[in-house]
Amino acid sequence: MPTLLQSIQSFIDNITVTDKQEENITSSVNNITSALEDDETLNLKETFLNGSYERDTIIRPLDDIDIFAVLDEEKWCDEYGNLPNPQSVLSKIKNFLDKQNDYQGKVKQDRPCVTVELSNKSFDVLPAFEFGEMGYQIPNYDLASWTLSYPKTLSESLSNAHKNYNYKLKNIIKAIKYWNRLNDKIIPSYHIEEITIKVFYYYSFTNYEQSIRKWFNDAELHFESNKFKSDSEFDKFKNKFEKTKNMLNEAKYYLDDKNESEAKKIWKEIFQKEFPIIDENEAKSFSQSLSEGALKISSSGALSTSVGKSVSASNGFFGDLL
Repeated sequence: MPTLLQSIQSFIDNITVTDKQEENITSSVNNITSALEDDETLNLKETFLNGSYERDTIIRPLDDIDIFAVLDEEKWCDEYGNLPNPQSVLSKIKNFLDKQNDYQGKVKQDRPCVTVELSNKSFDVLPAFEFGEMGYQIPNYDLASWTLSYPKTLSESLSNAHKNYNYKLKNIIKAIKYWNRLNDKIIPSYHIEEITIKVFYYYSFTNYEQSIRKWFNDAELHFESNKFKSDSEFDKFKNKFEKTKNMLNEAKYYLDDKNESEAKKIWKEIFQKEFPIIDENEAKSFSQSLSEGALKISSSGALSTSVGKSVSASNGFFGDLL
């Protein structure tokens, strides 16, 4: 039976993008950016990847691969130097992509970006205008104004923090992002990264159990309510966050009491399908033993093929334990 730390490592492996997926994403990105760059009417200066994929914190199943489309301000501004309405820019990009043979019927506007949905992943094209040396003006959620963003600054800060935290920080972010996905993706993905950098600024890596639990115990100090879509969304997030924090602290209590089985059950409840509590060989062995009527269960609820009360024969499947 794997330990809690081994199960957490397997969970992280389960949600991490594979090399084959990386190659597939790169190919799709090249096709989309080439199409954008070939169109003279968009007056594009450059494109660059940003977000979870570029910062290596993206998780499976794949979505929200961010492509910044930096536009030529001089070509887009009116005679008074005013930027166009964000909605008009988004509409133009959407209409252009929707006319491409490869993307017909696969393009939609998902504020504040244009999303291209392919078979097993989606790409968010975000129009932007340069602002100063490192900043970009991007569409605000109201789609009527522009807001400042510093995507390359966050990438650099995360890279440095990842190095300082023994190259483990991005795996912690992946775990939090997966939890966020299970809880309606209320907190913006980039804000998870910002918070994580601050939480672990003065700390050294110990293990993933301690680190993920620490995030939930300390992250509240760094919440920025204006990063959420609304006050009600922020309140909803805080309730889900508080519940998970309490569950992880309860799991630590069981862990300290040498009851690792109960601790793993709590982690399984939090992270659900991708969190394994037994390894693949054990699952197959238990499944075969169950069908043969040889599976047993101990007084503590642990499964075994040798000790405990016999379980009635069945053709049941233990795949969800993985």
